[in-house]
Amino acid sequence: MRFIGLDYGQKRIGIAISDLSNTIASTYTVLINNKNLINELQNIVIKEKITHIVIGLPLHMNGDKGDKAKLVEEFGNSIKSNLELEIIYEDERLTTVSAERILIEGSVRRNKRKSKIDALAATFILQKHLDKQK
Repeated sequence: MRFIGLDYGQKRIGIAISDLSNTIASTYTVLINNKNLINELQNIVIKEKITHIVIGLPLHMNGDKGDKAKLVEEFGNSIKSNLELEIIYEDERLTTVSAERILIEGSVRRNKRKSKIDALAATFILQKHLDKQK
């Protein structure tokens, strides 16, 4: 069993991957959200022998689902129908904020943050799920 974590965005998808023991999540890459996205995800799934996909679900602070959460669920359904893997949704409230704070504290320049923030947010999402499994 091996997990991949996704931070869905309308422009970019951050990707994280678990280690072989499913203990630690690491940043993997960022993909552009375009017509090739499912094929690119499929290549990663095959290459890394992924069995489960964890997708961050953007809930409102009160726990309700909004329009963004519905978009993420549609994205998850598309992945499931194309890749036939188990899809797990993980609450992602404040993951992007936390990722940006870490990058700022690490003195990462603003123009470089955009390329790193999505993968780091995906890492937080996946790590949260892995921690719950232990």
